Amino acid sequence: MPITYLDVPKGIRIEEKNKLVKAICAALHEAYPYPDDVRIFLREWRPDSVSQDGQLGSEPVRPVFMMHVPEGANIDAKRKMLRKINDAIVEAYHLPKFMIFMQEYPLTVWRSMAAFIPTTRRVSRPRK
Repeated sequence: MPITYLDVPKGIRIEEKNKLVKAICAALHEAYPYPDDVRIFLREWRPDSVSQDGQLGSEPVRPVFMMHVPEGANIDAKRKMLRKINDAIVEAYHLPKFMIFMQEYPLTVWRSMAAFIPTTRRVSRPRK
């Protein structure tokens, strides 16, 4: 169910990409054991297409990983997942500096992947 985007510099081979997405998928599936529907979108960028600190191509493109996931995963499972994703990206791109962002959504949003619409309101649950 997680949907992820990995913005990266161009240049790694298809074999390395396959290894990377398999490692990311396994880490996500371990933390979010839902039916298989993990989507990983690799978006590759040339240095002249990325501005860092207002300068085009001023330094190597640093990867950015954004994931949209359901709420409710155990905090230790999330930490383990983030370590595994971090290790996979560092191994693939040999760039130790990058960012990971995680946006969690209530499970009610995930009912239908065909109608993926993020919400900012909290879902209130009746107290027992």
